[in-house]
Amino acid sequence: MILKSFLLEKNLSLIDNYNLILFYGENIGLKDEFKIGLKKKYYNYEQILFDQDEIIKNEKLLNDQVNNLSMFNDNKLIFINEISDKILPKIEDIIDDSVNYIKLVLFGQNLDKKSKIRSAFEKNKKAGIIACYQDNHRTLAEYVREKLKDYKGINQEIINLLVNNSGLDRKVLFNEIQKIKSLFQNKKIDEKQLLDLLNEENNLNFDDLRDSCLEGDARKLNKSLGIISLQNENIFFYLNSLNQRVQKLSMLIKQNEKEKNINYALDNLKPKVFWKDKPVILRQASKWNYSKLEVVRKSILDVEIIMKTKMSNYNTILLKNLLVKIFKIANST
Repeated sequence: MILKSFLLEKNLSLIDNYNLILFYGENIGLKDEFKIGLKKKYYNYEQILFDQDEIIKNEKLLNDQVNNLSMFNDNKLIFINEISDKILPKIEDIIDDSVNYIKLVLFGQNLDKKSKIRSAFEKNKKAGIIACYQDNHRTLAEYVREKLKDYKGINQEIINLLVNNSGLDRKVLFNEIQKIKSLFQNKKIDEKQLLDLLNEENNLNFDDLRDSCLEGDARKLNKSLGIISLQNENIFFYLNSLNQRVQKLSMLIKQNEKEKNINYALDNLKPKVFWKDKPVILRQASKWNYSKLEVVRKSILDVEIIMKTKMSNYNTILLKNLLVKIFKIANST
């Protein structure tokens, strides 16, 4: 049975009718929020977390958890991360014969229409399936407005600032909102304090680090790595800043294939590139082709998934290693 994510955000109790739930899609931040919400909602359940690989490697693992009740708790909430069609044979019996004392919640990346597990959940009235599509500026603006609806001083300019600073990443935006709630406990937002909180100076420093990495400039990269202090709480902003520049370069290279004129292609990119950024982007474009950028895009996604699923205390080290890897790709032939 298909459930709409925006309705579930407003009323998580809609999920009470289902003991089998599948969340899928590229919006990791939204899936994380649903996971947090479920943990709070079913706080009195025994909560267990697996990855798909653990279930596949151990034939009895899932069945043992489903069939064996704890002597201390009659209910279980079981999460399984990073699922794909491979797990379907392991849960088919559970889908056909769901039990009331178990809530089995699956989380996956994109599942296309041909996906067997997606099809199984969509057709089964006892199972709930929720697509978590990527946010846009409008959905995130509504998200900020809802989260800060009780705060005085919130206006469209501040909302736009928060959304733009997040790189359209709900996870980053969630962290920024948590900072705001911690600082403005009287529920009155001071715009100057807010700007200091967002730490824009540090973000600008990261732009230099990102640009030297994509230019393949060893001297500038070493200098930037030595100066900047990467903040773990801003880690997803950094990743999004990096990802957005990779996407911009991919668009430019595709446009240049049509125009056969890199300057003309840059002038016609949408959204428009700010004039002061044009020389930097042109230098970067000379180092890259579309296939190399695809390798980088996948590397960024892999690191992001590790950071968001493993809750690593070494995220800044992962980011630095990623930057060095991208630098090497930039200089590869």
